[in-house]
Parts: sequence; structure tokens; C-alpha cells
Amino acid sequence: MNFLGYVVLGGLSYAAGWAIRIYVLDKQPEPEQPYNLKHPAILGYLGGFFIIMLMVSWLLGRYVLGHVHIDIPFIIVNSLVATFVYSFGLNPEKARYDIPD
Repeated sequence: MNFLGYVVLGGLSYAAGWAIRIYVLDKQPEPEQPYNLKHPAILGYLGGFFIIMLMVSWLLGRYVLGHVHIDIPFIIVNSLVATFVYSFGLNPEKARYDIPD
């Protein structure tokens, strides 16, 4: 995969997190504990996406990159990076960055 392929994969990961936040989390009633990256629902979505990305990374390595054997470092690093980018789209804190004065 070239740089453009990784940019597209990152964009799709971010868009998936954003879609979950907008179409699933924002449609539910306000939880008792506010959503943040330590909330159990958010952690569940992150874990589920990581597992999905493990399979997608294996398929990318096998059929796009032509790795004959299972390339464990590629699969794990690719999945972690995609899940990290996904967390930015999933993060419901929106644009409250609390910039110091």
C-alpha cells in the first residue's frame, strides 16, 4: 500500500467513528456518566473496531500486499493506528479543547 492507501484507510476509520457518534450515540438519551474515552460504551466500540481491523488488516496484507504468511507486526500496528484514528471520530467531546488563555 502506498501513502494514499493509508490516507484513505485513515479517512474511512475516522468517518466510521464519526458516524457512530452522530447516528448512534447522539440519538440515545443522555447517559448518567458523560461520554468520554473511558466510558464503557466507547470502550466497547473501540474494542469492536480493533477486532474488525485485525481481520481487515490480515485481508489487506494477504490480498493487497501479497504477504504469503501472516504478517503479525503489520496486522497489529495497522489495527492499532486505525483504531487510534477511529477514536478521534468517535470522541464525543466534540470541539471543547479548553485552550488556555
